This record gives sequence, structure tokens and C-alpha cells, in this order.
Amino acid sequence: MVKHIIMLSALLGVTLLTNAEAAPTPVPGGANAISALSGKIGQTVFNGNLRIKIIELREATEADSHGIAYPPTPTADQKVMFMRVLLSNGTHDVWFGIVHYTLADKDAISVEIPTNSVEKPSLRILQGAAARQRALFVVDKDFVPTKLIVDCAGCAANAGFRPIRFTIASP
Repeated sequence: MVKHIIMLSALLGVTLLTNAEAAPTPVPGGANAISALSGKIGQTVFNGNLRIKIIELREATEADSHGIAYPPTPTADQKVMFMRVLLSNGTHDVWFGIVHYTLADKDAISVEIPTNSVEKPSLRILQGAAARQRALFVVDKDFVPTKLIVDCAGCAANAGFRPIRFTIASP
């Protein structure tokens, strides 16, 4: 008895392509290690508690320090950055908390934005209401952020607050 093996692709007249490339896998660690929702600067992302929109994140101008009691003074090897955020309460109750912001660059070097650099760091947002935050802070002059991680360290794990990783477009 002779067994014949015929390729299914030959029977169906199908040509198989084998040189397809897979999508690149993010490098583990750094800003990619955190289990977080994803978004982009300018996009509103709901994390189970808040609708968070990073309106802008950029190098600061002179006008950005207007109304800031103690604007940061950079050294020669630092620059000042500016961030504006809109946070809307998506819960059925008043939301209390302190939101933390951390920047990361392409090498996973991270810089936490100091809480004392954020206007109104301690939030109390009524149901259906929103709050604005802005921050002026210093980073190294050559630091180019690619991610912004938004978290709430003081929020209870069962409160449903999930971190968000915002991608920052190249300038």
C-alpha cells in the first residue's frame, strides 16, 4: 500500500505567505511594566472613577507661571515643563484623592511630577462635576518624555481607580 501526501495548499490552489512580520513587542519594564489603561495626550480616558484628559504637556513659557505663587527656578541644566489636566468624576458619589503624575522617556527613565508642583493636588470632585489641575515643574534639559502615567497611590484597591498610561507624541 502506497500513501500519497499532498499539500492542502496544492489542492486548494492557495499560496501561503510566510514572511509576514509580527507587531513589535514593547520592551518590558519601565512605563510598560505598569498594568494600565492606554490613551494619548488630548484624549479623554475613563478609568473606572475619573474621566481624565491631559489637555497639554509641553515646555513652559513665561505666561504659564502667571498666578503661580512660587514658580520653579531651573538651573542651567534644567528646563521647566507645563501640564494642564481636566478630571471629571464618573462615580455615583463625591470623589476624593490625590492624583500622581509620572513621566517616562524612551529609556524608561522616570520623573515623578512633585505633588507640590500641582495646583490643587488634593481633589474633592462632586458627582457629575469636574476639576482642573495645572503643574509647573523642572526636569533635566535633555529629558524628552514619551509616556505620562496617571495614578492614585492613596486610592483603595477596591475603589476601582485604574492607572492610565498616556502616550506623548514626538515634538
